[in-house]
Amino acid sequence: MSEYHNLKPIFASSVMKISKNNLKLKFSNTITYDYLDLEKDTTWKNYKEFLNNPLNYKSEIELYWDNFQTILDREINKINGKDVYLKVVHCSVQFRDKTHPFVQWIIEFDGKYVSGENIYENYLEENEILEYPIHSLYIFQEPLTVKEIKTSLQYKIENSNRIVEYFGKTKDILENYEAIIFI
Repeated sequence: MSEYHNLKPIFASSVMKISKNNLKLKFSNTITYDYLDLEKDTTWKNYKEFLNNPLNYKSEIELYWDNFQTILDREINKINGKDVYLKVVHCSVQFRDKTHPFVQWIIEFDGKYVSGENIYENYLEENEILEYPIHSLYIFQEPLTVKEIKTSLQYKIENSNRIVEYFGKTKDILENYEAIIFI
């Protein structure tokens, strides 16, 4: 997804916060992709140097933003049976150290809350083979609690039934349908 072609994705994580305000459910997802800079570019010493050029940084942010929005636009997401639109509202590139950049997006969307069971569903175009490990947290604001999970990933639900933790290893298959039923 970068114009700098020497980045290798090594890990992806996300934290999805779900809250309820009257009859509205609000979803806010912070997604982080960690990379390894292979430092093999013939023009630039490393990705950090590449991004020190303001035009390159601006171009990279636009590229990451647009590419991720395109991916989200291809997915089908539903809250209680109604299609919802996921929107990138922020994107940044940071560094853990000079060879470990990470890209972070904030995605927001909302839907109607119903009394009783609510369901969030995500449909991908096709099954995906993970190229790197992933880890996700879904945090439900009280009084929301998780009732049931449908996923191909390993997961655990914390004792209060408010936090779901998903795990995926390299070469795991992420099936094209996932759902969380909550009350």
